[in-house]
Amino acid sequence: MRCTAYVGGDEDEDDGVDLVEVAHEARASLELEEPELAMSPSPDGPVLVHVPVWMWIDGDQWAQQSASASVPGGEVSVTAAPSSVSWQMGDGTTVDCEGPGTPFDASTHDPEESSPDCGHTYTSTGQVQVSAQVRWETSWESDDGEGGSLRSLTTETSQQVEVIESSGVVT
Repeated sequence: MRCTAYVGGDEDEDDGVDLVEVAHEARASLELEEPELAMSPSPDGPVLVHVPVWMWIDGDQWAQQSASASVPGGEVSVTAAPSSVSWQMGDGTTVDCEGPGTPFDASTHDPEESSPDCGHTYTSTGQVQVSAQVRWETSWESDDGEGGSLRSLTTETSQQVEVIESSGVVT
């Protein structure tokens, strides 16, 4: 996604332009999507206690976004890059993942094994509210070589999940 904003007036007026302020304006124009929760087992059905849950953010959503603003005599670009995701599991547990997590693939992963980088195992039953908050690191750069870091951004979404226990029957 790329956004562009035009700031300033006459192209001949390049005195007094605060590039950091222009970068903040471009950052404000970024439209970052809420992350979609991806879990295995799916959060749409019941999740079993003592069964590992894999969590991840889809690769299409885990992509750098940019915006720019034109000023007299040049342009300022802002880039937001996802860096980490913090999962609130609804049972008092927070799982911090440095990347998007590994998507579960039934053809290559054992459902009894934990995720290699972003997972959780529930130990009690009940309705829980699971949320994922993605942290975006932002930076700016002007076409004259100036640039730097800006305050990070976050996007968040949540979903209700039912955690149940399953019992086997021996006959």
